Amino acid sequence: MSAPDQPGGPDRREGLDEEQVRRIALTGGVLLVLILALVFIVENSRQVPVSFVFFTAEISLIWVIVLSMAVGAALGVVIKRLVRRRVLQRED
Repeated sequence: MSAPDQPGGPDRREGLDEEQVRRIALTGGVLLVLILALVFIVENSRQVPVSFVFFTAEISLIWVIVLSMAVGAALGVVIKRLVRRRVLQRED
C-alpha cells in the first residue's frame, strides 16, 4: 500500500511521458547529426586540385563534395521533371 501523503497520489506515473521521450530522441538525433557534420567538415578540409575544362583550381575537398551534391540534386530534379513530362505526353 502506498502512503496517502506521497506527492502525486496513486494516479501519478513514474518516468517520462511519450512527448518527453520524443523530444529527447529528437534532440539527441539533431546533436548526433551536427557532430557527424562537424567531423565530416574537419576531415575533408584539406586543399585538393580540381581540374575544370579550361583551368585547374585548389579548393577545399568539402566544397568539392558539397558542390557535387548540389549539382547532382539539381540534375536529379531536372531529369525527373523531363521524364514526368514525357510520360504525361505519351498518355495524351
